[in-house]
Amino acid sequence: MSEELTIERKELIEDFGNGYTAFGQPHVRGRIVGLLLSNRDALSLDDITHLLQVSKGPVSVETRLLEEFGMIRSVRKPGDRKTYYEITEHPFSRSARRNLWLIRRNQQIAASILETSDNLEPEVKERFHRMELFHSQLHDMFAKFMEDWEAGKL
Repeated sequence: MSEELTIERKELIEDFGNGYTAFGQPHVRGRIVGLLLSNRDALSLDDITHLLQVSKGPVSVETRLLEEFGMIRSVRKPGDRKTYYEITEHPFSRSARRNLWLIRRNQQIAASILETSDNLEPEVKERFHRMELFHSQLHDMFAKFMEDWEAGKL
């Protein structure tokens, strides 16, 4: 296991936790990302729980989700039966791809309402039209950014 955390690293990790909380995500998820992002080596579940001083249950759930999101990956060490976790090469673009899907979904919701609701009042219809337009343009802009980022153009 790595050394104990410095005050600076504890603050960094807590900042990640608070940042994730601000976006409606679990605090512990942000802390795990902060820990793995700032650690050179992969860490086991036991390492993570020890360093973050949290119970194994939430860490197990969140590492599984972070792995599904493509932000972290599990690795094995020769001769060791434990699973270790490390940050992926592009953790934030993987997470952003998920957000891209949510943006497209909002655009589709507005489009569906406009297509199926003939009796909307003009003001309400305009709101849904603007919602569709906003999310459509945001999706296209964000998709272009992601394409450029992942191609190393930025």
